[in-house]
Amino acid sequence: MSILFEPFLGDTFLARGPTNLGLYIFRQSDADRAVLIDSGGDEDAGRRILRECERLGVELSTVINTHSNADHCGGNAFLSRRSNCSIASTEMEAVFLKYPQLEPSFLSGSFPQKALRNKFLMAQPSQANCLLKPPCMLALDKEGKVQLSEGALASESLGAPTSKDMSSSEDAFGLQIISLPGHYFSMVGVMTPDKVFFVADSLAGVPILEKYGIFFLYDIEAELATLSMLESSEAEWFVPAHAEPTRDIKSLVDINRAKIFEIADVILAAVNVKEHDGEGVSLEDVMAAVFSHYDIALNANQYVLVGSTIRSYLSWLCDQGRLEYGFEHHRMIFRIKR
Repeated sequence: MSILFEPFLGDTFLARGPTNLGLYIFRQSDADRAVLIDSGGDEDAGRRILRECERLGVELSTVINTHSNADHCGGNAFLSRRSNCSIASTEMEAVFLKYPQLEPSFLSGSFPQKALRNKFLMAQPSQANCLLKPPCMLALDKEGKVQLSEGALASESLGAPTSKDMSSSEDAFGLQIISLPGHYFSMVGVMTPDKVFFVADSLAGVPILEKYGIFFLYDIEAELATLSMLESSEAEWFVPAHAEPTRDIKSLVDINRAKIFEIADVILAAVNVKEHDGEGVSLEDVMAAVFSHYDIALNANQYVLVGSTIRSYLSWLCDQGRLEYGFEHHRMIFRIKR
């Protein structure tokens, strides 16, 4: 898969693909240094990214991983080894970067079978040496080293920074790191000084929702809060990882929010139908109903990804008081809470 970074806005560059990647260039007195936003799915992606940096005449200083899913961090190991660049992520995502076997283990709830130990779910291990604590600002000093200004921004303030926000360099334009929980444990987005907001997997594009029916989510309540934050955010452009860049994020937010409520209704309906037959509904019953409703073709990856998401919906619906769970006949069962 080719990777081509094209000028997008100001010093912000974009490589479009199955996972959109960003590059911001710090124009410094002695060199042009780049910060990469996500590194693609594998070593080949890392190799192509480094060639692009050479083509653009920039030195790769840092990779910011929005989160630790393999399609966002698969190039880390190669890039770190070849360019000695820094790797930046939040602390929890850094654990998954270092120990990628945690992802299939978390998804399956056990030691993952061989079919799940694949590069789609497990990137090559990499070590984050720059821990992000959003909201914060990331800039480079005169030697190209990462400088963090933690807590410099209020979480609701997404305006472009000015040089006074960073004290380390005369070239002190910074990248704003903004928390975007919901899709994964502690995912972040990145706002460049050009006000291009890379929003990672915080929402899905229409083609993905139409093709798969369900978009992976870890925390439904946090996802709804992130969607509300996004629709009130100010940026020149929003760049989702798996959708076309847009100036108007609100319509995509509405579609994703509606999809969440739709899936919740499908789950509630599945529970309600079984209850009319006098039965509590098991997790497998709910999963089968959702798989059937969205006509999901199952394989090992799809089973654990969609299954984990359904379990997150069940947790959310129980926390909301719309479902309750119990134990019958040696099974965990769900019922509509009356």
